[in-house]
Amino acid sequence: MKLVSGSMIAQFFGILLFPIISRIYSPDDFGVFQLFLSISSIVAIISCLTYHLAIMLPKKNEDSANIVSLCFILLAISSVVSGFIFIPLSDEIAGFLNTPELADYLILLPVVVFLSGLFNVLNYWSSRRVRFGVVAESRIANTLGSRLSQVGIGSYNPSPVGLISGYFTGFFLANLLMLGYFKSDIQYFRKVSIHRMKELAIRYKRFPKFSMWSLFANTLSFQLPPFMLAFYFTSTTVGHYSFANQILALPVSLIGGATSQVFFQKASEVKNKNGNFTKLVGEVHRKLILIGAFPLLVFMIVGEDLFTFFLGAEWYSAGIYAKILAPWLFIRFMYSPISSVFDILEKQNIELLFNILIICSIFVTLFIGGSYNDPIFGLILLSGVGVILWSSANFYLLKISGIALISEVKYFIKYLCVAILVSIPLVLVNYFSASIYAILITSMVLSVIYYGVVIYQDPTLRSKLLNVLKSTKK
Repeated sequence: MKLVSGSMIAQFFGILLFPIISRIYSPDDFGVFQLFLSISSIVAIISCLTYHLAIMLPKKNEDSANIVSLCFILLAISSVVSGFIFIPLSDEIAGFLNTPELADYLILLPVVVFLSGLFNVLNYWSSRRVRFGVVAESRIANTLGSRLSQVGIGSYNPSPVGLISGYFTGFFLANLLMLGYFKSDIQYFRKVSIHRMKELAIRYKRFPKFSMWSLFANTLSFQLPPFMLAFYFTSTTVGHYSFANQILALPVSLIGGATSQVFFQKASEVKNKNGNFTKLVGEVHRKLILIGAFPLLVFMIVGEDLFTFFLGAEWYSAGIYAKILAPWLFIRFMYSPISSVFDILEKQNIELLFNILIICSIFVTLFIGGSYNDPIFGLILLSGVGVILWSSANFYLLKISGIALISEVKYFIKYLCVAILVSIPLVLVNYFSASIYAILITSMVLSVIYYGVVIYQDPTLRSKLLNVLKSTKK
């Protein structure tokens, strides 16, 4: 609840500023920003050789502190190396991606890689120390710092530099906040040594051996579409895709991201104690199903209307893209929080194979779309194949966690049917009424009805919600 509430506050202010940002910057600006973001995300995710994922696992905090220190060293080296590679080749990279203006901004890549990589390390350490309130505060600082900087800089210079500068400003503020709590952990870092770092690096060698490549492939699978859309089409198409993906990813980052972080900490703790976390995986997966089903349908029914109203007429195509991508994002919403089961059970090699398959599917589907010179056709193929592959990975995680798949399928169908029944009035309003206000009011009313039904039918969720409300009142 701390993580979700913190993320909710951050995303609330972020959403309020989205309509302003979308009117300051053009889709072309967002296209350049997305390509920069894609490159930096890929480099940042492997900058620590994924040893940051091992911070949760040791039984002793002193060992975790050694892993954190190892991550700091690797991160500094990776940032410097990325500068030596990407800055001299900036013109060639920008030309290959059909976006010459990108070359002007790659000089900022080492700074962004370091700050975003450090954010990951500090997040995992804070989660291990069960400082979820601090993590929530850092997310608020990140989002607010980023969005306000983008608005402020864009007011004077509406170009990709405003979007990129705001992006690393958010990370800088969030890191500064989390580092402020390190004083209480100093006793653990006094026991850091090169010798122990080497021992732990060997102990958790499966992370750079498998997890790094798996996470690299996973990140590449999310960042490959912007690269291919830029190659086959224009940076404007990339901008529309980027904004559609950002809006749809809000519930993934808000609820899914918070759940993932807590789940990883709790599941690791449970496994260390008794080795069985089947019940925990089942509870998390089912809650994600009932939370995500209705928003999926809303975007599929009125996606373009919502985008045009909130962001402006020039973002209509982004709304179309959102409708197409919504089913894929829903499956990712269910999969992402429990994907740390791969790391907990040390099945990183299986995760790597899955992510390689995902990359191949994305390449093939967007290659076909590019060959037909039709981004919508390519995105339809991408979303359809994504649903199939991510569902398969989801089923595999449930199976190795000891959960009966048939029961989860029945649960999924049940709440999808509930969401479909509740959304029927929205379909009718969208068909018979041209008023966006009627669509908005209907969507909000139906959301209250759907989640009211969900809470009523799920005794566990109802009980937990009442406990939270009671503790909040006290």
